[in-house]
Amino acid sequence: MALSKYEDHFVEVGGKKVHYWVEGQGTALILLHGLAASAEFWRYNLGPLAERHRVYALDLLGFGLSDKDIGEFSLPYAASVVAEFMDALGIEQATLVGNSMGGTICAQIAVQFRSRVDRLILVDSAGFGRELHPFLRSWSLRGVGSMVFSLYQWVFPHATRWNFSDPDSIDREWIDEAASMLRKPGVKESTLDIARAGVDLRGQREELFRDLHRQLPHVTAPTLIIWGSDDPVLPVSHAHTACELIPNSQVRVMEGCGHTPQVERPQEFNRLVLDFLAASHRSAPTT
Repeated sequence: MALSKYEDHFVEVGGKKVHYWVEGQGTALILLHGLAASAEFWRYNLGPLAERHRVYALDLLGFGLSDKDIGEFSLPYAASVVAEFMDALGIEQATLVGNSMGGTICAQIAVQFRSRVDRLILVDSAGFGRELHPFLRSWSLRGVGSMVFSLYQWVFPHATRWNFSDPDSIDREWIDEAASMLRKPGVKESTLDIARAGVDLRGQREELFRDLHRQLPHVTAPTLIIWGSDDPVLPVSHAHTACELIPNSQVRVMEGCGHTPQVERPQEFNRLVLDFLAASHRSAPTT
């Protein structure tokens, strides 16, 4: 199946260039990818979601076609970049959808810029427990982590089993394009800098998420938490931890699915997102 193509756009955010795709009209949705990923990880979702919404899929700073200089990574900084992206495009409020690291950034935005977030959708989100696949833990090691990630950049088209429950279902053209983004100059350095900020050999660093967890009970946006039942990167138990921390939240587990359900089972994923948005807007109080 031929992949949908989208026009490349760029906007300056804090003096740095951010790449994004945009489609559709209506209420705004912003899609944030995970560590070592790119807007490619939303290629199967942008068009279908844009049938009802105006949807933006961006390359976070450090990845894809965006500038690679991220400075010293922190969740408040990453959230500020997205808020400035919204300012630059005149987006007052949006539904935020984030996968893995992108989910943690979305959660941070929901506590740091509460009025800017209409709905929150976390997809196999980082930040809700120490457990993490050993492969990603190794990225936190200097020297060793660099060698492991360099190998990963080149074997990615043949090493999808750790990320997908059913790797044979993933389109080869998509894998090749995602691999091309993964190999962009500067991606390795950005990935390793972020990994060392948030990960050690035991897993995700609690100190990176401690303040976030304290503030999550004050989130006001209705929240959907989607998780692949067979996620080898972050266990499904983290979905229930997130649900306990965030008021007015619900969990939907996609059975037989891995760490990126929006890629592995896009039709089911898109339906979950659209149904949640339709239902939550119907139930919203009028003023």
